[in-house]
Amino acid sequence: MWYLIFYLRYEHRDAVGALRTYLKEANEQIQYLQGELDEFTMQNEILKEKTTELLDKNDELNGVVVELSKYYVHIKKASEKSEELSKYLTEPDEEVEEKIIKQLQKEPVEKKFF
Repeated sequence: MWYLIFYLRYEHRDAVGALRTYLKEANEQIQYLQGELDEFTMQNEILKEKTTELLDKNDELNGVVVELSKYYVHIKKASEKSEELSKYLTEPDEEVEEKIIKQLQKEPVEKKFF
């Protein structure tokens, strides 16, 4: 009703019609944006929950990685020791060879059981 009085009193009916249209479009945009805001808010909550879950899993996996690193160090040390041992076993030792030769050069002793 106020609009009717406004139309009668003023000559800018086109401006009032345009303002009405703009107001209607603005209200529609506000409703659309409010819906988008609600959707993004829900998505944000879901993402926060998933992020928290992933951080917890990451902490657990960090513990596993630490344990595996410890085992890796032990395995690496054992590998180095076994390489060193195999090097000693594949290369003849001159001292041991001399001792064996000395033993072989000795006269064999007859062994008796009783």
